[in-house]
Amino acid sequence: MKKPSLHVTKWLGDIPVEIACTSCPEWRFRATSTSHRPSREEYSQQLQRAFDQHFKSVHQSSVHQSDDSGKINS
Repeated sequence: MKKPSLHVTKWLGDIPVEIACTSCPEWRFRATSTSHRPSREEYSQQLQRAFDQHFKSVHQSSVHQSDDSGKINS
């Protein structure tokens, strides 16, 4: 079984704004802005934290974590 990873489903230019889990297509998370102007770094970190929490709560027990987990490349 392939390890679950983060998949960006929506972009705003080069800024990721929504992600999904490759193993749970029903799970999606959309970044929210803390200011009027979206920040690539802020959104990337927010989305990564959401995926990490999802991975720990849903997939951690069934898959051993390794360095090649889904990451947003900034």
